[in-house]
Amino acid sequence: MKKTTVFVFGIFLAVLFHLSTAVDSDVAASRVKRGLPRWINRAIQAVPAYCAATAGAAAGRMLRAYYDMRRANWQNCDKYFHCRGNYEAGRLGYCGKLTAKAISEAREWAQSGGSHGSDSAEDRVANDYGRAGGNCVQRYILGTRNTRQECSLPRRLW
Repeated sequence: MKKTTVFVFGIFLAVLFHLSTAVDSDVAASRVKRGLPRWINRAIQAVPAYCAATAGAAAGRMLRAYYDMRRANWQNCDKYFHCRGNYEAGRLGYCGKLTAKAISEAREWAQSGGSHGSDSAEDRVANDYGRAGGNCVQRYILGTRNTRQECSLPRRLW
């Protein structure tokens, strides 16, 4: 398995399993599991235990957007997929938005090693836009036409 696939799958499993097995919803520290990378524990602590069912669904929708991005392998389109994954997770309500934010922030933190590069900042903007219910196709596909950052993703992949 590729490193990035393992990375995303780790997020998915951590959120789904550890939130669903959490007993004490008032104490986030009780859900920290020894042996897990720090970024996974950060994501787990950010989402309340009562969001367990929705967190699993939200993580699944983000995972699907990630796999679609990997499968499409299209230049300049990663912001669209960031936006779409967060949009789909955010449609699940408060817990979906909270889970999407936790996963997105943990992913950016892990990829950048804690630093905030320009690509990471652009990813965060796309994530926030999607969670807020923005039109990802309009902004990141149609809005980039005839620019240097054009995402010419075929319509069947939208």
